[in-house]
Amino acid sequence: MIKINSISKSFAEKKVLRNLSLEVKDQEILSLLGPNGCGKTTLLNIISGLTRQDEGNITIDDDIVSGKLDTKKIHLKPSDRNIGYVFQTISLFPHMRVQDNVSYGLKALHLSKAEVKKKTERLLDFVGLGEYAKFYPSQLSGGQKQRIALARSLASEPKVLLLDEPVSAVDPQLRESFRLELKNYLRALKITVVYVTHNLSEAFVMSDRIAVMGNGHIEQIGDKTEVFDKPASSYVAKFLGVNTFQGKAVGTHDGLLEIDVVGVKILADAATNLVGKAVIATVKLDSVMVSKSAKVDFNDAAVNVVAGTLTEMTQMRSNAQVTLDVGFLLKTRISLSEVKKQGFTLGDKVYVCFSVNSVNVFSENG
Repeated sequence: MIKINSISKSFAEKKVLRNLSLEVKDQEILSLLGPNGCGKTTLLNIISGLTRQDEGNITIDDDIVSGKLDTKKIHLKPSDRNIGYVFQTISLFPHMRVQDNVSYGLKALHLSKAEVKKKTERLLDFVGLGEYAKFYPSQLSGGQKQRIALARSLASEPKVLLLDEPVSAVDPQLRESFRLELKNYLRALKITVVYVTHNLSEAFVMSDRIAVMGNGHIEQIGDKTEVFDKPASSYVAKFLGVNTFQGKAVGTHDGLLEIDVVGVKILADAATNLVGKAVIATVKLDSVMVSKSAKVDFNDAAVNVVAGTLTEMTQMRSNAQVTLDVGFLLKTRISLSEVKKQGFTLGDKVYVCFSVNSVNVFSENG
């Protein structure tokens, strides 16, 4: 559907995108996930035509909309790309009623007044705000404004919808329900969606696939579960907030890969091609369990159990964020009820457990 081939973009001396390539499938929701300043919005602007890339091609439905075809330069105007765009900063016309904001683009299509009215009403009903047609934007909540912006972007029946941090203006207590509501809207549309966010849980909820951006290019792309469970680089692992540590794959043991991490032996699923190499290993926080007893049944035959010390503990609403020193640092979350049950305190000698198949390993040099 959308093919982005070797895109580069600089602003003055700053290189924002570096030889970036990406393909978005027809009717999928693909999230661009990454920290602020990594180039996500610049990429959306290039896809939409608001910004022109320095190098590379953009293709939609096998037609080049920006780039070079042989020696011919091509750059279609945003209005000719059949793309809807909902900006991070809600850009409704404050002096227009809701119905006029939505119908603004329809009037440019030279439709009859009856057609414009009918389509506007249908779009407002679709986003559940038909009763607000005569309101002004100042009379709406952040979530309602975003829904009106979504309705307006859909007026031209685009093939592609670009969403830039669409939940950022929604009240924090309403964000979770709004995300689910928005996802239902997007599914019903059956169009291709590129969704920009820096929020991990939002990307996981909204996406079919996730592309993690960093340093001006795509660091990893894949099914959302695959990206979260098996980060493919230390950049991705650190951005996702999983435990990351360096070691060396020293051999195999009972069909498992043995990794030496500062003298501590860790087992992972077999990967014989890594033996003798410097590696990065990652373990999700939720995979790490802690006990004061070495005899606790961790319900897994293939398991790593290492002794360590509880060095940090920060209590949250329902759990404690804990740091453990086992020769290298591991973090985990422990429910407050478990903290109370085991009587965990700073400086405790503990046993740390994580299953062999929870350890994700890749070569340090990629």
